[in-house]
Amino acid sequence: MIDAHVHVASPDTTRYPLRPTGVGSEWWKAGGSVHELIQCLDATGVERAVVVQAVGVYGYDNSYAAAAVGGRDDARLALVVAVDMGSPDPAAAIAADAATSSPSLGGVRLFGVDARPTSWLTDGRGSAVFDLARARGVAVVPTLFSEALPALRLLVERHPDVAVAVDHCAFPDMGGPGADRRLMSLADLPSVRLKVTSHNLHRQGDDGRPVDPASVLEPLAEVFGAARLCWGSDHPQHRTLDYPAMVAMACSACRNLSPQDQVDFLGGVSERLWWPSGR
Repeated sequence: MIDAHVHVASPDTTRYPLRPTGVGSEWWKAGGSVHELIQCLDATGVERAVVVQAVGVYGYDNSYAAAAVGGRDDARLALVVAVDMGSPDPAAAIAADAATSSPSLGGVRLFGVDARPTSWLTDGRGSAVFDLARARGVAVVPTLFSEALPALRLLVERHPDVAVAVDHCAFPDMGGPGADRRLMSLADLPSVRLKVTSHNLHRQGDDGRPVDPASVLEPLAEVFGAARLCWGSDHPQHRTLDYPAMVAMACSACRNLSPQDQVDFLGGVSERLWWPSGR
């Protein structure tokens, strides 16, 4: 298994000062170091993980995530940095991060779920980041609400050779009317993958009882194909389940898929995205 979406936070707040943005929970107050992450992986048999910059903790200072990944020599962790898309030249900031995190850099997170407008999707800044991702051979990881997906689609169509992994399936439960339709409409774009995380899989029905995670995953697999879906725990941002329970939930979600589809969802897609041959 490969976990496509984890976060880390350092206990050393002098070396890595906190810059809370108010986005997400305050999970970092309870820990979340890379050492704790490795313990979770070891305890559950998860082979690898993708460390995604924790914008809620550090904003766009990727220092700790880069150090956590770069400080290991076993290639067990890959890195997705985040860039301030509200800045005048986000592509330049990514280039600077890439210079210090190669070869572990596997993706660039385009964060668009704060209070700021997502005009970067259409004003050229997003296109410049896609161009840089193509040149670097890394994935683009948009973090957006579903209402922004039509604008994302235009970027993807203009950059069909850039791999895209949409965080948390674009939060369909927070996207209002038409959210599922907007998400499913991306299925005809071969470069688009979905990160199906605990945020998506761990739900309650109208009766307050847990929803079978397979009922969330299987419609996505039917439309996109399991070879374009990857599991991510969102650990330790997701606090309602412990790590073993999130791993078990992922396995339960894909239990009705074919053996190959299970392999793809639980690790194969992530391996192809973030550990391609030669990295």
